[in-house]
Amino acid sequence: MTLTTLHVAFVWMLKLRFRKLHFVALTVGAVIPDIEPLVAWVFGWSVFCGWDFPCSLAPDRLVLHSIVGAITIDVVLTLIFVKIIGKLGIERLGICGFSNVKTNAAFFMSAAIGSLSHVLVDWLHHPANPIFWPFFVDGSYYVDGLLLSFMAVLPASIIVATISAAITVAVIARTLDKSGYSFWLVLSNPAKALSLITESLGKAN
Repeated sequence: MTLTTLHVAFVWMLKLRFRKLHFVALTVGAVIPDIEPLVAWVFGWSVFCGWDFPCSLAPDRLVLHSIVGAITIDVVLTLIFVKIIGKLGIERLGICGFSNVKTNAAFFMSAAIGSLSHVLVDWLHHPANPIFWPFFVDGSYYVDGLLLSFMAVLPASIIVATISAAITVAVIARTLDKSGYSFWLVLSNPAKALSLITESLGKAN
């Protein structure tokens, strides 16, 4: 599957084009649905058994990975996590944008866009997607990944992950270049790079 952190690629790309979107809400919203499989794993509901659907006694991806969940519950969870992260003083690590967050219309819309992007990207390559929950499709909450009509799960996942990684690198490189630095800063001084990237992308919230 696409690594959780790589889900930010698509919303960061949107942020470059639509500057009024809320960077923090987009970013947290893009990863928040994966709380679901994490909780399922912690409680022993899911045991990953290869590149196909997990060996599960209960679903490990349901409400938070649906369109309905993305624009409702995921948005609420994004707000909660943004507030918690802000209280932790994460800006001391060079990550900007989590203090004094304004929870306005742009915030909630951005959180929904972030979560929706996660759900839709997963739909490309996951073998079981509760995208239309709570409605059944052919007697099940789950529908097959869109790319899986043409290839197996592993190559589909590699393609999506590769595209996500390439977009992430491109966005970071462009952002650092605008600040007068090269991508090398990510390796030579990651804390400074992180500060510059989050500060730049967080502008015009």
